Amino acid sequence: MIHALPGMGADHRMYSGEWLGLPNFVAHDWSKHHGETTLAEIAKTMCEAKSICDGDVLVGSSLGGMVACEITKIRRISALFLVGSAVDRSEVSHLLTVLGPLAKIMPLDWLKTLAGNSHNELMQMFSGVDPAFIRATCDAIFKWQGLGVTQAKVHRIHGIHDWVISIPAKVDLELDGGHLIAMTHEKECVEYIGHHIR
Repeated sequence: MIHALPGMGADHRMYSGEWLGLPNFVAHDWSKHHGETTLAEIAKTMCEAKSICDGDVLVGSSLGGMVACEITKIRRISALFLVGSAVDRSEVSHLLTVLGPLAKIMPLDWLKTLAGNSHNELMQMFSGVDPAFIRATCDAIFKWQGLGVTQAKVHRIHGIHDWVISIPAKVDLELDGGHLIAMTHEKECVEYIGHHIR
C-alpha cells in the first residue's frame, strides 16, 4: 500500500486528482487527537489507526512527512517520499521557530471559523482540524529529533520557493513551486513516485 499523510492543517483532499492514479494509494486524514505530544506518539497512533504495515510506501507533505519519518522507526517502510517536508527540525523556517510557541495562545477557534467561511480548499481543510492537534504538533516539531538513520529509501521532492521548509542541499526532484507542491505540482510528484515504485 501507498499511504499519504497530509500537512498540519490539511486532510486527505490534499491528495486528489492525479494522486488517485497511483496503485494501492490511500490518502489519510489525521487521527482524532488523544493528547499525543510528540511526533513519535502521533506516528504510533497513525500506524495503528490507518493499518500502516511493514513493506508499505509512505508519502508525506510538511508535517505529514515528519510523522512519516517517525513511522520508519516503527515499521519497515520500503520507500519514503517527502513532498515539501523535512528530515530535521533545522530545516523548518526560522520564522516558524519564533511563531511556534505562539500556537499555545493563538485563537485557533476564531481562525478556524474564518477558514471555514473561505472558498479556498486549503482553508476549508484547516477549518476541520482540531485546534488541540495544531497546538500539540506546533510544539512537537520544535522538539523533534529528526529522521536519523533509516533503512527506508528516502526520496525528497521540494519546491524551490518553499519558505516554510528550506530546500535541502540534496533534492531528488526540484520543482518550481512553493510549500504546497503536492497540490500545485501533483502531476510531477505522481510521475516521479510512480516511476520509483515500479
